[in-house]
Amino acid sequence: MGNLSVSDVGVEQFNKDHQRLLFYVQEFTRLCSRFRLRTPFPDEWDQVDAIFSRLEKYTSSHFKEEELALAKIDYPTLAKHLEQHQLLVNMLAELKIKVKNREFQAIGAVKMFLMEWITNHINHVDTQYKPFMTSKPS
Repeated sequence: MGNLSVSDVGVEQFNKDHQRLLFYVQEFTRLCSRFRLRTPFPDEWDQVDAIFSRLEKYTSSHFKEEELALAKIDYPTLAKHLEQHQLLVNMLAELKIKVKNREFQAIGAVKMFLMEWITNHINHVDTQYKPFMTSKPS
């Protein structure tokens, strides 16, 4: 977990957004480390809820900004990128229901989902738009 990082995508604001996501993932992972041998206490579930709420806000505003920027430059694989975002949004919604229902096994699923988001979506999918972003005069 210590060496988890986000790649530069060529847009300062998006890099900052991705850093924020990384922070949420680290915060969530620290919280999860308490649940290796026991289920969360009610106040810990509240902390999980709070992280989720911030994640949802972040996701909604970040995806909107990123999608607008990609549309503006006529990004060639925009449709595929939007699909990826929708999958992430749907998965987040499913996990939120599980967390809301206090399904203990959902905690591990959320952690895996967030790690996958950073390592796959940001570091492999988002980095593909970097050359397009950096070659366009702003």
